[in-house]
Amino acid sequence: MLSRFKLLGKARPNIWRAQIAKHNCKSVSTYERYGASQTHGEVPQLIHQREHKYAEGKVYNGFLCEHVEYISDFELTSYTLRHQKTGTELWHIDRNDANNVFSINFRTTPFDSTGLPHILEHLVLCGSKNYPVRDPFFKMLNRSVATFMNAMTGPDYTIYPFSTMNETDFRNLQRIYLDAVFRPNLLYLDFLQEGWRLENEDIQDCNSKLIIKGVVYNEMKGAFSENSQIFSQNLLNNMLPDHTYGNVSGGNPLEIPKLSHKDLIEFHQKYYHPSNSRIYSYGSFDLTKTLKLLDEEYLSERTGIDNSYSEIPRQQRWQQPRNVHISSRLDNMGAAFDRQNQIAIAMLMCDVTNLQESFELNVLSEVLIRGPNSAFYKSLIEPNFSGGYNRSTGYSSDTKDTAFVVGLQDLRVEDFTKFNELFDQTIAHSIENGFESQHVESILHSLELSLKHQSPHFGNALLFNSTALWNNNGDIVSNLRVSEMISSLRTSLSRNKTYFQEKIQKYFANNTHRLTLTMSPDALYQENFKQAESEMLRQITDALDKEKFKQIFQSGLELDAFQKLKPNTDILPCLTVNDVSEPPKWPKLIVETIQNVQTQICKVSTNEITYLKCLFNASSLSQEETLLLPLFCNVINNMGTCKYDFREFDKQVLSKTSGLDFKLNFVENVRDAKSYKIGVMMDTYALDKNVQELFYFCQELLLNFDFTDTERLKMLIENYISNISVGVASSGHLYAMLGANALVTDAGNLKSLLFGIDHIEFMKTLVQDNNTIDICKTLKSIGKKIFLKNNMKVAINTTESYLATALQHYRNFLQTLPSLDKTKESTEINLLDPSCQHYIMDIPVNYCAKAFFAVSYLHPDHPKLRVLAKLLSAKYLLPVVREKNGAYGAGAKISSDGIFSFYSYRDPHSTKTLDTFDKTYEWTCLEKNVIDQQALFEAKLGVLQQLDSPIAPGNIGIDYLLYAVSQDMFQNYRSRMLSVTVDELHATVDKYLKKPPTNYGKCIIGPEIKELESSHGWKIIK
Repeated sequence: MLSRFKLLGKARPNIWRAQIAKHNCKSVSTYERYGASQTHGEVPQLIHQREHKYAEGKVYNGFLCEHVEYISDFELTSYTLRHQKTGTELWHIDRNDANNVFSINFRTTPFDSTGLPHILEHLVLCGSKNYPVRDPFFKMLNRSVATFMNAMTGPDYTIYPFSTMNETDFRNLQRIYLDAVFRPNLLYLDFLQEGWRLENEDIQDCNSKLIIKGVVYNEMKGAFSENSQIFSQNLLNNMLPDHTYGNVSGGNPLEIPKLSHKDLIEFHQKYYHPSNSRIYSYGSFDLTKTLKLLDEEYLSERTGIDNSYSEIPRQQRWQQPRNVHISSRLDNMGAAFDRQNQIAIAMLMCDVTNLQESFELNVLSEVLIRGPNSAFYKSLIEPNFSGGYNRSTGYSSDTKDTAFVVGLQDLRVEDFTKFNELFDQTIAHSIENGFESQHVESILHSLELSLKHQSPHFGNALLFNSTALWNNNGDIVSNLRVSEMISSLRTSLSRNKTYFQEKIQKYFANNTHRLTLTMSPDALYQENFKQAESEMLRQITDALDKEKFKQIFQSGLELDAFQKLKPNTDILPCLTVNDVSEPPKWPKLIVETIQNVQTQICKVSTNEITYLKCLFNASSLSQEETLLLPLFCNVINNMGTCKYDFREFDKQVLSKTSGLDFKLNFVENVRDAKSYKIGVMMDTYALDKNVQELFYFCQELLLNFDFTDTERLKMLIENYISNISVGVASSGHLYAMLGANALVTDAGNLKSLLFGIDHIEFMKTLVQDNNTIDICKTLKSIGKKIFLKNNMKVAINTTESYLATALQHYRNFLQTLPSLDKTKESTEINLLDPSCQHYIMDIPVNYCAKAFFAVSYLHPDHPKLRVLAKLLSAKYLLPVVREKNGAYGAGAKISSDGIFSFYSYRDPHSTKTLDTFDKTYEWTCLEKNVIDQQALFEAKLGVLQQLDSPIAPGNIGIDYLLYAVSQDMFQNYRSRMLSVTVDELHATVDKYLKKPPTNYGKCIIGPEIKELESSHGWKIIK
């Protein structure tokens, strides 16, 4: 679908922020016990015994069924089975969900920072006994229609999950993954490619200098170029220093070269034993086939062992608080040097297996930090001496011991003392005064609403939110009984008015296991890293004799030849045309005009929730107003209204709805790409019983938004600038593509000013050159111009039974909105002359992109180019840019705006990669036979992964709302894509790649490149 065009870069979650990012981690389901206890005097009721597919106490293909439990709210049944010979635990969730999930999990506890479990994760996917193909994982990406495929290394676990809606695909991937983890080849050459290696800079010259290369090596250099990652990693290592958490599971670049291939082999033998594994299965596919495969192929010949060696002990509590200070990279896109500091206080809470206690501490953490009514927001954020909460803030249950963290970013060193004092004062004040009941209720309502809200990736969410608990032998089934835990908490709060205060006393005031971590920028940080890297390389090379130098040279040649070998992919399973010929079936949209407003209605099962999306056209705004739209969307729902101040409005809205979220949309005309529209989307949902209140709060905000509190606005603006400055390096390929697109069309240039690195600089300049009152006037003008009835389109997704009621509330809402004269519909797009730009960042890796204008989405060539992009990614860019040259990722894509882009991610090279992009046509000529029927079909499967991916009930119809692409138009696009021939693809290559494009842009984000400073046509942005 169009709305899923956006590239999602592979990112490893930061465990210290995972919990706050998904505060409802335990809310993936709710539990209602089968039957009901009967009190004396009640009339007995007939209770029908629910039939289960598997019975407790019975054995199925070597697996003993130990526990069965039905969870009614989401109509799923949990089965816990254990393999009798190996003790391998299998957790199966039987649910009527087309998106089935499978995962093999291992508890992997590193005792150094060489990145051993992380590099092993890469290597096991590089070929196995039954599938001896170089990198079958990447090969299967285009032989499958998986809705998710990945592998992830956490602080104490490694997991291999995938999901798909196609059963043939499910069985294929299941075999690939199981063979990979239990029977990997773990070849030495794969270790050199994926982990680390010494290699001659010129692999054909044995006398050229040695350099360090490797995919994971460069990945971790890139990961630690982000200061928030440096901070969170040190927080974990210093907070839980005694066991495995004291190490960097992903790998410290300066420690990775200490890892040997032998270490990796031994770690696999020990930690990838079936007895140390946990297997997860979810969905509607037949579990019996999975059990049979597991037992016959992988488990029946193995014997069980005691896996207690991998268990993580509880961290010994400190007797005294500790303070640690670290240095970080100077971020030239961040705040002023004297404000690029961070501080956080972290405190250990309870054992992750203490479910009720952990759940209540999670809720308490939200009460303390979330929104303008929370204690820490009032004491730490509103005084406006920082850039707001840092990314580590929140409650974490991703380790054996849970933790609470609250921290600030972008503050001065002299304010560290102030932070510590305010923290202690806030804790004392909370103990003495407690919390406003309505604020607590809004937190609990959000949690309860999340139980009803349906995600298309429910099975994946359940896995990810259960992994840490399961990894530490917690009761994952009981953890699904969220409604019971909420009920228990409500009871405790009602019976004991100081219940939360007592917990604060215990876990905060009296807690001596308290870490204060501070971080300050060092202008020489990157230079020091380079020196340390050079010294490490010198020490390694000094220890080499002539024979070792010869071996390194020979290994480089062998690896180069190995990478150039044509893989025998015929032994890998692949879907057929018949497996994917049927498109997904979505509910039909009804489009009506209600009070002159285009309204699309989707009758769909929403689990008693009504979803509302209002899209306001913002194309009539001035340039000054348009550039402030990202800020407007960020602050409009945080300022309150004329009737409610910002605190009261927050409480009222969150006690009845999901919140009112605003997002900026930039949409090119999909028919000809000659014009674009800018829109502001208001997105919200509520339980059906609260829909009247939902429309009331929408009306209140749209009609009565209030920007008079300039001090609050100033704080929100400064926090906004601080937040958009974080994460550039971790999403560098996206920013690089925006930077390249900005050089192709004026629409792309505006996009970069709204979403790219240019937006960061624009906001900084805006604040320097304008006072808050002037900014306030512009924001107010934006709201008055766009929040009009004749300027909006609406989408309502709800159940058929509730639709009439929802529409009545909707009509009442529309009657209150004003209308003005006809507004501007769209803006014309103009192409730009070719140019290049380099954003200099003080980081050790590059992000490269090249973009050119091709065709619009509905042009007959667009699906051909989309197939071509997938083929080039798999057959050319990944082998050259990733495998050979050491970047973490690379690819090509065409977006709905008609821009065709090449990109690289965490790349040790820059201009060399751009040369690779430029030589794409040359490669297609030299490797003409690569574009055959099989390669073409695999590329089509890669496109189908995006086109056919599942959609949440609340988002069905989003493409029509944003792009005016109907379901019939989408089906036609899909059919055209599947009908592309080899000859058509060759013709597409000649048409779009043979001659240099007329309108193109190139962009690099990364360290200084001397040769570019004097190069004609390059704009250097420092």
